[in-house]
Amino acid sequence: MKKIIFILTLSFLTVSAFAQKQKITIFCSVDFNGNVNYNTQDYATSNKKLSNILDQILPDSIKTKVLVDPKKKYHFKYGNETLLWLAQNDWKIVSSISGNYGNSFWLLSREISLDAPARALFMEKLENLEIKSEN
Repeated sequence: MKKIIFILTLSFLTVSAFAQKQKITIFCSVDFNGNVNYNTQDYATSNKKLSNILDQILPDSIKTKVLVDPKKKYHFKYGNETLLWLAQNDWKIVSSISGNYGNSFWLLSREISLDAPARALFMEKLENLEIKSEN
């Protein structure tokens, strides 16, 4: 009897471990005025097809929750307000970059949980995007 309970428990734990959602990491930047930039562009080649990648590849249900512009939505005036709002919404500061003339930018990241089919679709869109950009 103990062996059966042990095997059932082990089976349940194994199935639940594989059923967990997988995570992806996305990035954005914030300037010293609080402008959030979710768009990405290949500046080296000026490839316009690669601009706004997140909007193209994220599922719609996640886009509406994640790709929020707090400066526009809440009328923030400063970068610190925007950073504070983003930090409260699961964004983490990865790096601070000082540019010319005292301009500062912050690079932020956020992990998003996706189930297996949603992650597969995300990866397919990302890979197809890269294939299209090479043409």
